[in-house]
Amino acid sequence: MKIEKLNENRIRFTFNHSDLQENDIDVHSFMANSIESQSLFLTMLDEAEREVGFITDNYKLCIEAIALSNGTFIVTVTRIEKEILKSARVQAHRKSTVTQSNLLIYQFSNFDDFCNFTNFLTISLPNLVEQLSNSNSLYQYQNCFFLVLQDIEDSYANVLSSATCEFAVCVESSELILNKIKECGKLVTDQAIHT
Repeated sequence: MKIEKLNENRIRFTFNHSDLQENDIDVHSFMANSIESQSLFLTMLDEAEREVGFITDNYKLCIEAIALSNGTFIVTVTRIEKEILKSARVQAHRKSTVTQSNLLIYQFSNFDDFCNFTNFLTISLPNLVEQLSNSNSLYQYQNCFFLVLQDIEDSYANVLSSATCEFAVCVESSELILNKIKECGKLVTDQAIHT
């Protein structure tokens, strides 16, 4: 397990497949909020406090988890605000995103976020990059950048949603929104991820 302190209020844990096997946990049981995964999570927080001084007592925590296709599992923990918690029990909830898999639209606040996202995809999910190579366009509209993905297979839609959560916001994927972006925005490039 690798621990990185991203800033004062954010830390990232990176596990490989053998780390999860050592703790007798698979990704599905971790995401299902099992007793074993809660125990592992508390151990992770204790280790982060010892190694990098990341204290979580009396803070609310936001937990984001991503499973990559290469077997790597990334957990990002963010301290939200200081307050005394009424319960010492830690619970993780899976964030569900309902997407229409044949059309996905992601909003990036700036071009650098989009570039960081494509670098992340190229390094971590090369198979996904290949699948997306012909079905994506990047538009600029109202000082934001919109990545429009069409004809995405269901198996890739969930992986993509997990991969983009640190870089962009998923926009309601409808033909109406797409038409507005195409009409009022400026096409930056087709095949944006590959380019």
